Amino acid sequence: MRRRLSTISIVGRPNVGKSTLFNRLVGHRKAIVHGTPGVTRDRNYEVADIDGTPVMLVDTGGFLRGADDAIARAVGRQVEFAVAESDAIIFMVDGRSGLVPQDEETAALLRPFADSVVVAVNKIDTHRQESLAAEFYSLGFERVLAISAEHKLGIEDLKESLAAIVASPAKKTDEVADEATFCAIVGRPNVGKSSIVNALLGEERVLVHEEAGTTRDATDSKVRVKGKDYILIDTAGIRRRSKVSELLEKQSIMVAERSIRRSDVTLVVLDATDLVTSQDRRIASAVVEQGKGLILVVNKWDLVKKDDRTMGVFVRRIKEEVPFASFAPIVFVSAVTRQRLLSMFPLIDAVNAECQRRISTGVLNRFMRGEVFGKHLMIKRRKPVKFYFATQASVRPPTFAIFTNRPDDVDDGYLRYIEGRLREEFGFDGTPLRIHVRKHH
Repeated sequence: MRRRLSTISIVGRPNVGKSTLFNRLVGHRKAIVHGTPGVTRDRNYEVADIDGTPVMLVDTGGFLRGADDAIARAVGRQVEFAVAESDAIIFMVDGRSGLVPQDEETAALLRPFADSVVVAVNKIDTHRQESLAAEFYSLGFERVLAISAEHKLGIEDLKESLAAIVASPAKKTDEVADEATFCAIVGRPNVGKSSIVNALLGEERVLVHEEAGTTRDATDSKVRVKGKDYILIDTAGIRRRSKVSELLEKQSIMVAERSIRRSDVTLVVLDATDLVTSQDRRIASAVVEQGKGLILVVNKWDLVKKDDRTMGVFVRRIKEEVPFASFAPIVFVSAVTRQRLLSMFPLIDAVNAECQRRISTGVLNRFMRGEVFGKHLMIKRRKPVKFYFATQASVRPPTFAIFTNRPDDVDDGYLRYIEGRLREEFGFDGTPLRIHVRKHH
């Protein structure tokens, strides 16, 4: 069975006491606590005990949506990543300061994950102040607790609430037989993700509507095809429409990242009538960054006027628009007519196998010495870079270590050349590759 630690993230605007709560829950001082807003800029990770269950606790920097400062924007992106990978979220606010516009902005970001959110109203240092938490119910979340991270008030209630979230059936979908292949279906709103899932399942299991964002929760569906089990993860959409397009995009990306994290193979759905948007590129990039198998699925193919060259034109255009995912197979489908949908499962199997492909050290080095290092010398500062040997370190994604005398002189262009030769020789269709250069001692 697959098992992993549940992840709980602490998010909120600067200086509401996130790091104090982080230290309280992990049982020792790890995060820096300071009165100056924004001291925590990177994510801090630590294992904590929540009602007898070990979890991975994440402390994030203060979130300020729409900040002009480059560092603040980078912190905001780290917060978005943390939310996307979380099973439960502690949304911290300041009970003394009361509800402020920044809290409402953070709440808007978290609404697609409302079932996983606990609003922790901090700095309620006595029971007489607990009534200050009432106004935070207006943010729209079911769980609102008054706490004092500094004085331990309400901490046990908070742990109990978090334990209930991570123990819920919806959070246990990672505990599935290893034979099942997890397939995330991701994409921007209204490209037909749920229609594809329903067509693959042969039933109307997921809500489908013309309005973008009608899928409100991540939906897992199990299907068996020719004796093989697949878990189809239909990406949650946007919980409510917003006038702020930037917020819509952030929410969509975060939800997609959460589904990608759980997958073996991710299907990025594109709209044949509207290729390729910046949001499509960002979603595909998230798959590559997380090292997951990738298939690009062009839906609504039935709406395109075609001749014998149309598919080739689309393939070239997609590869030009998404060059970092040129290794991904592209399949043209129609959820309405079911065109090519049944071919998806053999393709998923093939990509999943490539993600697990392992090349023995002997075979790899015979190829690298004969066809790569020996035929394409690398000269830096008038001296050749010497390559000694290579080995495959891991799979999912296939990861290689190459040992040389001058690792700092091996540039990205040469690494792309090595990747290309590895793909020509061994395949790896549909999976990202990782190549690390190490110094030979």
